[in-house]
Amino acid sequence: MIAGLVSFLASSPMTIGLFSTASSVGRSVGPFLITPWVDRSASKKRCLLWLWAGVVLSWGAAAAYLWTPLAADRGRTLGWFFLCYSAFFTFLGCAAVAQGSLLGKIIPADRRGHALSAAHSISGPVNLCALLAVYSLVRSGAFPTPRNYAFSFTITTVLFLLSGVAVARAREVPSASPRDKGGLRLRLVHARNLIRDNRDFRLLLGIQLALGTGGAALAFYTAYGRATGSIQDANVVLATLLQVGCQSAAAATLGRLADRRGNRAVIRVLLWLEAFTPVSAVLAASLFPGTGAFLVVYCLVGARFPVYDLLVNYLLEIVPEADHAMALGAVNTLLVVTVGSPVLLGFLAARAGYAVAMLAAAVVLASAAITALFLAEPRQRFGAPRTAREP
Repeated sequence: MIAGLVSFLASSPMTIGLFSTASSVGRSVGPFLITPWVDRSASKKRCLLWLWAGVVLSWGAAAAYLWTPLAADRGRTLGWFFLCYSAFFTFLGCAAVAQGSLLGKIIPADRRGHALSAAHSISGPVNLCALLAVYSLVRSGAFPTPRNYAFSFTITTVLFLLSGVAVARAREVPSASPRDKGGLRLRLVHARNLIRDNRDFRLLLGIQLALGTGGAALAFYTAYGRATGSIQDANVVLATLLQVGCQSAAAATLGRLADRRGNRAVIRVLLWLEAFTPVSAVLAASLFPGTGAFLVVYCLVGARFPVYDLLVNYLLEIVPEADHAMALGAVNTLLVVTVGSPVLLGFLAARAGYAVAMLAAAVVLASAAITALFLAEPRQRFGAPRTAREP
């Protein structure tokens, strides 16, 4: 839905790339600033609730603006949405650190995949029903663009608010004595040592950097579909519906599989699927332009989505609990080196065409899949999680 609104407000690939860059900057700079606070806090849940309030307010501000007559001015709307979008992803990146730290405290390592599956089994039908309602109203013409996005974003804001209520009900035993890792310089030294002494963590960082670079293609799928006549305002919602449906089905299944076989095995498969997704966009646009074949791309985007949750689960297994917040913050902060990739991909799309940009992204994503072949499985023979060794 974000990609649909941005491509409606601005057709330039460079502008679309600028939005992705803003989200990358927010998700990288924010965690760098708040990780020490989360790391020292005895209650990760309290940190998450404060940060989630920022997520809800920033997205709610975007939804409220789209209801006003001012939204008819595309240039002004683009500027306002850029501000809300940047704040939203900054708070979301910060919340990811607190959420991962809370997850590492309250759910055992060999049950995190089941928790992922349970969450999507519950939320999937809710999201699908909401999207079906939006789709039927958009097709009826009752909510012309951009009111269709206002309606969709309002529903999303309500669901984000309900998520915060659910987090508030989570049970967490406060940490007895959080380990003080000193000031900024000492924390950076500790993070460097964590990376130096943990081979799998280094490989995981490489995978995340490749995903952060090649994953910039996600912002261009809808614009690519519009350019080939395969995506219009009405089936942007249908594309979102297919994406969320496949995401929910994949997470509900693959989470349990990851608990049985290990996160590494499922991560490897999903990374190859991630690499194939931009290739599928080129095939659909080239062989079947202007048809519904392009919607297959959104099915693949949804099916590969659980890889991000499973990468977090894998990190929580290979790093001691006391360093979870620092490790999550380090991953998000190092992604700052990828912030220019959406702009570069947009520049490449503007000069050489979307197909060339998509194939370039596929090559980078394939490198992440190859790197995953060298990850170790942290679980013992019978599936019990191995005790993490202090770096």
